[in-house]
Amino acid sequence: MPNARFCLALLVSALLTVSLAAAAEADKVRIYVTESGAVQASGEAQVGEAKGFLAVDGGVSRMNTEVMRLFLEECADTVVVTADREAADYLVRIDSEGMNPTTPFVKSNKVAVFDRNQDLVYSDRHRLRKNAVKRTCAMFEARR
Repeated sequence: MPNARFCLALLVSALLTVSLAAAAEADKVRIYVTESGAVQASGEAQVGEAKGFLAVDGGVSRMNTEVMRLFLEECADTVVVTADREAADYLVRIDSEGMNPTTPFVKSNKVAVFDRNQDLVYSDRHRLRKNAVKRTCAMFEARR
């Protein structure tokens, strides 16, 4: 059976580790990642004799999930990605342009960052999504 001093030292060490991790988390910027166009579908629906109106709203696209992963990968020391819009310090909107007939192989990723007052504090555009995230991370790092 371990002695009481060893158990106490282990407990103190665990508490210090948890409190240091919490302090490091509190120092990070909390962001909510979204896109301009939410998934939406609506129209009339009929099943058998029943008629009605069908509406689907919201959702998370694959691109949005990829952007969240990139933020975790590129700025793990700076930001925390949250699913709670109200708890976020900033709202980050990254939109990818669709195919352009004049430049079919060049897409652009537009970034807009809004603070809690819904004021635009940063905007940029990059060909590569990863570069858009990196530059946005640098902006958050500078604001800390």
